[in-house]
Amino acid sequence: MRSRWKKFRYRLEWLGILALAKSIPLLSRKICYRCALFIGALAATFDRRGRRVALSNLEAAFGDRFSSPESARIIRQSYQNFARTMLDLFWSPRLTSENFSRYIEVENLERFEKDIGPDRSCIFACLHYGNFEWISLAMGFLGFPSGITAQEFKNSRIDPFFNSMRKVSGHHIVPREGAMLRLFKDLKRKGRIAILIDLSLM
Repeated sequence: MRSRWKKFRYRLEWLGILALAKSIPLLSRKICYRCALFIGALAATFDRRGRRVALSNLEAAFGDRFSSPESARIIRQSYQNFARTMLDLFWSPRLTSENFSRYIEVENLERFEKDIGPDRSCIFACLHYGNFEWISLAMGFLGFPSGITAQEFKNSRIDPFFNSMRKVSGHHIVPREGAMLRLFKDLKRKGRIAILIDLSLM
């Protein structure tokens, strides 16, 4: 019974992701942004367990620095930022090397290019912070396509959707299993790799 429900749930997840992948790129940038704010605020209101975890994290990091209304605002904005990051990823097929700079601002690029150069290997270490999906895409559009590691979903049917969106600027996906060896080979070939530092690799 559980196996049957799992297959049904995975099928629903696949249909939901398919619908998002088809519909989100049709939205204007402004509508996509406003949808993310609405969805994030809605999630912050109804996700009681997640809200408790977020509040506990704030208290652990900042003690009693923030009042209850301030904590609620920070938590809501965190949910909204994550929602925007996900919707932006689904909107990313609209990004190209010609138009990405209209939406993504990059600072200190000259220093970065001087330090890295066009033919030097490099390891990018990234946090799950801000719009981490578009940070990755921006580096590809700027001429630094990399091998990127990604956490696989329990529902393997939705992996291809996320992988294809993460490759729109020229990256290639490195499967998590055996990733260390593959990433090492990329570096030996003077390639570039990108790792989220909270991702465990096998």
